[in-house]
Amino acid sequence: MPRHGGKSLSAPQTGILAFLGTLALGAALLLGLLVLVIEAQGLLPIDALAGQAQSTSEPPAHLDPGMLPSTSVTGQADVQAFETQFAGLSAVTPLPTDALVYLYDPMATESILLEEILATPEIAEFLPSPVPSLTPFSDWPISIGKSVAGRNIWVHRFGSGPVERMIVAGIHGGAEWNTIALAEQLIAYLRKYPATIPDQVTLYILPSLNPDGEARTHGPDGRVNENGVDLNRNWDAGWRADWPRQGCWDARHTTGGAYPASEPETQALIKFLQEHHVDALISYHSAALGILPSGDPPYPPSSSLAEAIARVSPYPYPPIQTGCLYTGTLVDWAMGLGIAGVDVELRNHYDTDFEINLKVLTVLLTWQP
Repeated sequence: MPRHGGKSLSAPQTGILAFLGTLALGAALLLGLLVLVIEAQGLLPIDALAGQAQSTSEPPAHLDPGMLPSTSVTGQADVQAFETQFAGLSAVTPLPTDALVYLYDPMATESILLEEILATPEIAEFLPSPVPSLTPFSDWPISIGKSVAGRNIWVHRFGSGPVERMIVAGIHGGAEWNTIALAEQLIAYLRKYPATIPDQVTLYILPSLNPDGEARTHGPDGRVNENGVDLNRNWDAGWRADWPRQGCWDARHTTGGAYPASEPETQALIKFLQEHHVDALISYHSAALGILPSGDPPYPPSSSLAEAIARVSPYPYPPIQTGCLYTGTLVDWAMGLGIAGVDVELRNHYDTDFEINLKVLTVLLTWQP
């Protein structure tokens, strides 16, 4: 007979112990079965229950769109943006759930996890800029279309006023990569200082109209898109497939496209501008020629904007003349919509002239037609 404490157990005590033992065994079996079911469904690694969950200090190199928790997305538009953003991405490892909450919760704008994730090149390539706050000045990146190679063309919005202004950079991709770098610096600055935007203004920044060229290389071979088209020659304003090369950039073969607006990058920006009421636009280029207004002779509002920019910057206006015949340009096309457009050329191909262009930004935001 079982013995306990040197004393024999009564029949009722023995029965109680046997019952408790059966309950404990049943609970253990049930827990084991539950773990196996969860693991089979891919919801939780078994080693996580053993206290060996993967660390989030080293973000995974790939993202799995299917692992995004629905509770971390703020709306259907966000779901669609997420699906568009990660379309075609070969993914094998999901982000930790808490990292996804930081990424997609608009209230979680300050996060070490987010900074670590954005610092991972394999992830940063596919991510838009950090999530905006829910303020009238919030930056909300949207994709307005795709490049020939399928890369997103992002536009960032700041402010919510009725006066709409725009900055376009990277139209010549990697050949003028410093314009893209400048646009990203301006985006970061406005996130930190959103009150820079006047109450009556909405500002759009498109940092890279030619993401394929920028991805290809930083240099002359990055100027055209994947179809070999110079995107600043592809607009329906004095368009030509070819043009006299004297005085023009001619380091590589380029073309204006098969016809006006033949390229998806051009089409995406056309659609965006036709759907908005932008009245002033800066298209950033490099290098050194100064400020080029739209029109020949210059469109008066464009000339007025160019003069205002010249007063706060070292960029010359009138611009340096090289004898180049400019055909099919963005700012000349924009003139047809009544937009005061100017090409602003940075001083070289490697500096962003950031401090100079903070003054230029102020002019763009406060200029009166």
